[in-house]
This record gives sequence, C-alpha cells and structure tokens, in this order.
Amino acid sequence: MIMRKIIRKLITTLLVTVTLFSTVIAQAATDVETWRTDEGAEVYYLHAPEIPMVDLILSLEAGSIREGDSYGLAAMTANMVTSGTQSLDEEALLLKLDQLQSSIDASSSTYHTLFSLRSLSREDQLNSTLGVLYEMLQSPRFDEKVFKREVAQAIDSQKARLDNPSAIANELYYAALYPNSVIGATSEMLQKSLAKMSLGDVKAFQEQYYDAHGAKIIFVGDISEEEAKKVATKISQILGSGEIHPAMAQIEPVTMDLTYEQYYNSPQTQVMMGQPAIDRFSPDYLPLMIGNHLLGGSGLTSLLMTTIREKEGLTYGIYSRFAPNFYEGPFTISFSTKNESVEEAITQTKAVVNQFINEGPDAELLERAKNNYIGSLVLDLDSNLKLAYAILNLATYGLPLDYYETLPEKVRAITPKEIQEAFKRHVNPQEMTTVIVGGYVAPDKETRKPFNDQ
Repeated sequence: MIMRKIIRKLITTLLVTVTLFSTVIAQAATDVETWRTDEGAEVYYLHAPEIPMVDLILSLEAGSIREGDSYGLAAMTANMVTSGTQSLDEEALLLKLDQLQSSIDASSSTYHTLFSLRSLSREDQLNSTLGVLYEMLQSPRFDEKVFKREVAQAIDSQKARLDNPSAIANELYYAALYPNSVIGATSEMLQKSLAKMSLGDVKAFQEQYYDAHGAKIIFVGDISEEEAKKVATKISQILGSGEIHPAMAQIEPVTMDLTYEQYYNSPQTQVMMGQPAIDRFSPDYLPLMIGNHLLGGSGLTSLLMTTIREKEGLTYGIYSRFAPNFYEGPFTISFSTKNESVEEAITQTKAVVNQFINEGPDAELLERAKNNYIGSLVLDLDSNLKLAYAILNLATYGLPLDYYETLPEKVRAITPKEIQEAFKRHVNPQEMTTVIVGGYVAPDKETRKPFNDQ
C-alpha cells in the first residue's frame, strides 16, 4: 500500500514536471530568433535574462572527418587555438579568464569543432571575454613549445588507454565497424600521426576550415538581440566566408557476424556487441530511441539490466544505446562479466534482444519508459548551457525550432508495433560484431578472429 502511494505521488510529480517542461520549452521555441550573417554563418538567439550570464557556442565545420589520415589534427588545432593569442601567452590567457570569471573551451568531434564561451553579462566582463575569443580566432599564438607539450601529452594519453580494458574494447569495436575511416582510427594510428604532426599542419588546418561556411553561432542568456547581432557579425567577419569546403569523406560501416578478442590479464572481461544501425535522419529514429530506453537505456529498470543483472547475476551493469550521426551510427550493447561467464552472458543478452524483437515491448512497460524518457528531457534542458546545446542540436541536424515542444506528444503516440518493426529493420543479433577484452579465453579459437588478423 505504501509503495502504491509512492508510485502515485511520483506519477503526479512527473505529470506536473512534464507540463512545466512543455510550457518552458514552448516559450523557448517561440522566442528563438534566427538570422544569417553576410559571410554565411547561421545565428540562433534566445534571450534569457533571469540569470546574469551569457552562453555562446560557435560550431565550425572543422571536425576530424576533415583530417584525412592526419589523425588527431582537428583536436590538436582546437587545443592550440585556445592556448594563447598574439598578445596573451598561455599563462596570461588563463590568468585573464580567471580574473574575468569566464571560460572559453574548445573541442572537436567527427564533424565539428566547438567553441564554448561563458561569461557574466556585466558589460565590461562580457566585452573583455569576447575580446579574448575574437583574438583566439583572428590571431592564435601557435607557440612551438606549447605544441610539442600538447603532442607529447596526447601521445601519453593514447598510450594510457591501452591499460584500460573498456577503452581497448571501444577502440577495437569501432575499428571493426568503421574500418578505413577516422571513426575506426586506433590508438596506435593516432600515436603515429601525432608523432609526425607539425605546427605547420595545425596552422594549415585552421586556415582552411576555421571560416563561416557552415558555421553556427548560438546565444542563450542575458544579452540583447542587438548586441548579439554585433557579436555574431564580428565573429563572422573574423572567420570570413572562406572557400567551399571539399566534400566530406563518406563513412562506410561494416556489418559482420564476427568475434574479436584481445587478452588482458583481468578477472573480468569487457564485452561490446552491436552493428551499424541508423543515421540521425532515419524515420525510425524516435521509435528506436524509445524502444532502447526500455531495452537497455534506462539504467536499473531496463529489460537487459533486470534480466542479465538481477535475474541471472551475470554482471553489475549492462547498457544498450543507439548513436546516430550523419553516418549510420551503431546500436551497441556493453557490459563486463566474470571471465567464466562470458559465453553465458552473451547468449542470454542475445536472447533478451531476440525476445524484444520477436514479441515487441510490453505495453505497460512501454508507457512507463515513455514517461521516464519525457521526464528525463527536463534534466536535459534545465540550464542555459543545456538549452544552448539543444538549440545547436536543432541547427546541426536541420530540425524545426518546435522540435522539443512537440517531442512529448510524439513520444506518447509511439506504439509497441512501431518499435518492434523498427527494431526488426535495424537490429539483428545474428549479425552483430562482438569484441571481447579481458581474461576470458575462447574454448574454440578457430571460430574467432584475432583483431590483428583482420
């Protein structure tokens, strides 16, 4: 009786939360202003004066997909651009940002390099912080000593990955699914590339790809639209329109029922299994995401967790996820288990997935998963920075501005049959690639393929 009261209270709280979420995000979607600079950058602006802060995100088409075989070049360029300007060496730059109580960070992904600026909205602090960003983009310092240190640290970081079974499994998994592409670049490939990389390579990459072509500029916070337009214009002018970038390399995934093993002296074995599934534009995106939330994406309450962990006692944690992108990202299941339990854990995991596909999700469990998924959206959008990244997501994939406003309704409308059919189209346990890293030794080596022999 007490438990039922708690559940009813949680459901009531969830409904209130979802209602508030819909109201807030609807207001945000209505208030987002968009425009394009003369140089071609797309700008998205959301006025949020409640907190005296400004979050700015700059996205450039300068991701690792542009590197060719110079693996690590996009990330190294982002590091160097934010490691000093012509007037501020690395130490002076860090000191100035600390005094301003501001931050400017950069990171690279497969398709983009992102700059994230956060500052108090007080005019002098914001203008000074923006001034640092302008100088980073216009005249980075590119200090040779800093470059050599960054390269050495990056190589050491890659070497350290080889002491982590989970990292090794992840590397081998993506190398198996996406061979001959930057997605499948191994630690060894990165180390070799970094060792021969020059500061001239970094400068050339920055000059070629740090421009307004395909750029996105996102403002969320206590800044007027007039001021945001001035800032966006300044950033865009510094970047320049650039030349049309060469076509991005195509990422061709491989689907194959093979098992790759790498021995690692450990009482536990890390397992990753999966296959290429969908890109972000697939009409099956939402049914698959909701279905996976129930299957293996919702923590302790997921089907995989309740079966493989709670019922069978084969692991402390097991998770599944879809990772759609501009390319067909994978559906992946990952877990660790005792060496002697590897075969059973893999068999039981495939059985759960097969049952989910053959029978479809239970209607009652699906409704709970939907409510949980909708409720989690609140946490994904509960700060200005998270709102900025949400808007960037819309801009990156060309989604409508009311996407998050209409998402709860779309989630509620998904049926068990839609999920079942979507999984049948994109997930096949009999065609999954499996990577095993740990102390497990296969009883029949001939049925398996050492990764180095592929």
